[in-house]
Amino acid sequence: MYRLKSTVILAVIIMGMLLTGCTVVEDFKAVFDSKETQIPETVSQSDTVSENNNADASSVISTPVSASASEMSDVKNAIPTPEPTPAVYTIELWVPPQFDIEQDTQAGKALAAAIADYTSEHQNVNITIRVKAVTGESSMLNTLTSANHVAKDVMPSLALISRSDMELALQRGLLKPIATNVLSDTSTWNGFARQSAYIDSSIYSLPILGDSLVLIYRPSRTGTELGDWQDILTRGLPIGFAPSSSLFGTFLYISRGGKLTNDQGQPYLDQQKLIETLNFFLTGGQNGAFPPSLTQLVDQAQVWQRFSEGTMSIIVSQLSTFRHYQSNEISAHILPLSDAVTEYPLISTWNMVLIEDDERMQEEVIKFAEYLCDPIVNDKLSYSAGYLPVRYGVHENWLDDPQYDMIKYMSENSSLVPNNQIINKVIPVINSAVVQIIKNQAVPEDAAKEALSSLN
Repeated sequence: MYRLKSTVILAVIIMGMLLTGCTVVEDFKAVFDSKETQIPETVSQSDTVSENNNADASSVISTPVSASASEMSDVKNAIPTPEPTPAVYTIELWVPPQFDIEQDTQAGKALAAAIADYTSEHQNVNITIRVKAVTGESSMLNTLTSANHVAKDVMPSLALISRSDMELALQRGLLKPIATNVLSDTSTWNGFARQSAYIDSSIYSLPILGDSLVLIYRPSRTGTELGDWQDILTRGLPIGFAPSSSLFGTFLYISRGGKLTNDQGQPYLDQQKLIETLNFFLTGGQNGAFPPSLTQLVDQAQVWQRFSEGTMSIIVSQLSTFRHYQSNEISAHILPLSDAVTEYPLISTWNMVLIEDDERMQEEVIKFAEYLCDPIVNDKLSYSAGYLPVRYGVHENWLDDPQYDMIKYMSENSSLVPNNQIINKVIPVINSAVVQIIKNQAVPEDAAKEALSSLN
């Protein structure tokens, strides 16, 4: 009987403990399923006791309950992982004055629009502009050279410079080679542009814009249509250019089939082609096209001043100059070539060069330069800025322009201006001979002979 009673009491005690355990488990489950992200380490039986329960608090048994590994993993996965903040890149670009985005120039506005489009697509990129002179002590090239020696931290990421200055910058150790595949498709690039990107078979720039010599004239005084050189010269109008500094004499020499280098790539002049060129100036002078007063003009600024004042009705100048001042009163015409020449010579370029030292930044910097020479982007940029496009075929913005046929011909059938070594040697020699003819100081044969002697 005693044993039976003891057994009953033990059974009641065990049943009570089981009921208490169920309550604890239910309470833990309720806490785990709630929106709270913290899980209590201990859930006590006191949580199940109502306020009017008379049970002695000291007799309540606390039962530790731990969450399983899978339950903890579920909670961790339920907490959203914040997206990593993208790196912000600041690209500093140095440009010449005509591309100043704060000035009211076509080129500046065009560049500003291209930058705005790029940064709207790449919101983690900031692009800042600094304007540097082309010549003088504070020129871009001189500033880059000085900063490279004493203050590398002020060097830009990119610089927009002429092909001529690009060569000098490389000689001074200022440029980094550009790792890009954008030039690999030769069929989409105008020949002069793709050639301008390379020095010694390595890519040191991305071409952005081209420029060329053209005739600028006032149709009200010259007539609406200009033909070949015979037609132009017989009009008896002075043709303005700066004989001592212009590329015009060299252009005419090349347009007659003259070469500037020999088979070894050294500076060279064909005596007979030079005589033909000088005879052109002699004949033109006799028709009033090249009066001796031209030798008073020393640079392009003076030539344009004479044209804008109306004292000259036709001048030799850059396409970009014409586009900058374009109006209904003036027009442009290609410089005629001889039948033996198919390429429009002496195209100059503006190129983006890489100066950034930080290899982590270089990839982002190159992406921006590649964007500016994208076919669609470059078509819009070149049209708005007033320069030749560097890419072939995609000319939607140019199609309705009165000069489109001329632009298309020059950009697709052209040759790059030679390197500095050739140009700096040959042009002064040709210009000196041209000045002698215009001043009536020598006959073409003697001036040509003297030029070759000077070159050699």
